[in-house]
This record gives sequence, structure tokens and C-alpha cells, in this order.
Amino acid sequence: MKVISITPRGYCKGVSKAIKAVKDAVNDNSIIKPIHVLGYIVHNRHVIDELSNLGVITHDDSQKSRLELIDDIESGTVVLSAHGTDPLVKQKLKEKGLACIDATCEDVEKTFKLISDYASKGYYIIYIGKVNHPEANAAISLVKDISLVEKSDDIPNEITKPIFVTNQTTFSLTEIGSIIETVIQRYPNTLISEEICNATRMRQQAIIDANKDVDLCYIVGDPRSNNTRNLAIISDTITKTKTRLIENVGGIDDRDLKNVETVSVSSGASTPDYLTKEVIQFLKNYNDGK
Repeated sequence: MKVISITPRGYCKGVSKAIKAVKDAVNDNSIIKPIHVLGYIVHNRHVIDELSNLGVITHDDSQKSRLELIDDIESGTVVLSAHGTDPLVKQKLKEKGLACIDATCEDVEKTFKLISDYASKGYYIIYIGKVNHPEANAAISLVKDISLVEKSDDIPNEITKPIFVTNQTTFSLTEIGSIIETVIQRYPNTLISEEICNATRMRQQAIIDANKDVDLCYIVGDPRSNNTRNLAIISDTITKTKTRLIENVGGIDDRDLKNVETVSVSSGASTPDYLTKEVIQFLKNYNDGK
């Protein structure tokens, strides 16, 4: 069986920055302990487990907003995740006297600045992103005149202000084009700033380029990760390749490998590289076990 290791894959710069920020806080004796994180610092369970073993407390509850999660924290230092944060969260942390470390990805910060700048100029903001994703939640909290659009049907009607469109940095490259096209058809004078980050763009394009004459593609990562899910969707729907999203080597089902001659492997931008390497090594050795 031929194994294609798709690159680039693994940690992007924003994920690396966020994980480093937490580990540095753990090891810095001048930082008030314990170290807390609101939501997942990045969307990967293995990363969260590793940080938990270092004493980091991750606060995550699907029934609570990040603003509400602060109520459970009385002391220590709070690290804000790579996805960006509602300004009211920062304000509440300050009011409670809690120290704060902001690990927001630089690409996300750039998009948030565009939103604030254009809103201050009188523009209505259309933000293309996933409902309930932390980056999208933070983005739509920044200004008043903004709508979250996940699909073309979500585009609001009868906007009278000039319009500025931008997006979640990990949105699907294959989905965003049709949404933007629909916005322009409805509002021809719209300003567009497509902000899919390079890490997302390169990983998605690499899947499209690599999955030629491939029988099976494994995407390694956490199902909670938007960029990971998008890789699997692109592999399945765009390249028409049989695709499995697995968290680690334990997710491989021998039945999927039956009659497979060529298999490709990639991973989300928040997936530790060792997990992907274990999958690749298993597949490389699989023929030997036949």
C-alpha cells in the first residue's frame, strides 16, 4: 500500500503561539497560579489533556458563554484562547481582578481590527463564519451592526448602509466563494476582504492537489476543530475521495483498508504532529502485516 503524507499539516503559527503561551505561564514563577483557560485553548482533546497534566484548568461548558465561565474562577491567571475573545470577557476579568494573558492568533487579530475599523467608518459588517464557533462569536461581539453568515441564505435583506465583508480565518476555501458572490449580486458595491489564513488555505489546497488516484484519505484531528472538519469535507466532496476523520491511530478501521492501494494522510492545524506520524507509520507497516 502506498502512503502519501500530505504537507503542510499540523500546528499553524496561531496554535503554536497559544500552546506556548499556556506552557510559559505554567513555568513562569512570577505568574499567579493556577492557570485557567476559557474554552479549549485550541480545538484538540489531546492538547487539552497534556495541559491538564501540567495543572492547567480548562473551563468548557456548552451551556455557558465564556462570560459566564468566568463566574467559576476566583483566583489565578486566565489565558484567552487562539480564537479571539469578546471585549466584555476582558472587562469582566479586569473587574474581578484576574490576571489575563491574550493568546489570540495574529491572523484573527488582523480580521478583528478590520471589523472594528470599517464599523467605525459607518459600514455594516457581514461576517462569514460558523455559528457558535468561538472565533465567530468573538467577531460578532465587536460591533453592533454585524451579521454572522454561515451560508448564502443567512445574508440579511435590505441593508441600507455600505457593506464590508470579511470572514472566519478557518472557513472553507471552497464554500466562501459562492457566499461572497451572492453578497455582491445583492449588494454590488460591497467591499470584500477575504481573510482565510495562509495555514488554512495551504492545507485545504494541499488536499485538493494530493488526492488524485487516492483510494482513501485520513484526516487526523479533533471533530471540534473547524479547520479539521473542513479538510475532511473538502477531501470527500471536492476530490471525491473516501475520507475518514480520526482522532488518532486508534480510529483506523481495518475494514476501510480492504483493497486500498493508495492512502493519503493529513491533519488539522491544531493536531499534534506525533498523532499524525503514528497514523502514517501504522499505514506504512500495514502491508508488512498482510
